[in-house]
Amino acid sequence: MKLYYSPGACSLASHIVLFASGLPFDAESVSLREVPHTTAGGVDFTTINPKGYVPALRLDNGELLTEGVAIMQYVADQAPDKQLAPANGTLPRYRLQEWLNFISTEIHKNFSPLFFGKNDEVKDDAWGRLQPRFALL
Repeated sequence: MKLYYSPGACSLASHIVLFASGLPFDAESVSLREVPHTTAGGVDFTTINPKGYVPALRLDNGELLTEGVAIMQYVADQAPDKQLAPANGTLPRYRLQEWLNFISTEIHKNFSPLFFGKNDEVKDDAWGRLQPRFALL
């Protein structure tokens, strides 16, 4: 397997799960600050992942899997002895999916204005939306 990631991006979670799995994998960084986004090897990343963002996992069969929530669960299922995720088809697994999706949609996406907000009012508004979500965690 080969993980395409970018330092400081949300691909870190998939990277951590891959390390924890003990499965063999290669990793290649992607520069998201350039247009087009390029891999460390100089390849236009959109030729690998048309979505243009990380994480992306090239499977051993050649298929590409994207979206951190899907990648983390796929990797966990490849190393069941590591118990990185509850078994498929169980309520605990659905709870895992529930929390991973909450984090990716309600928390992660609301962080962008903190980094890229044009003014303090926009940043303060984003922080205000995040507070009740953090309280749930």
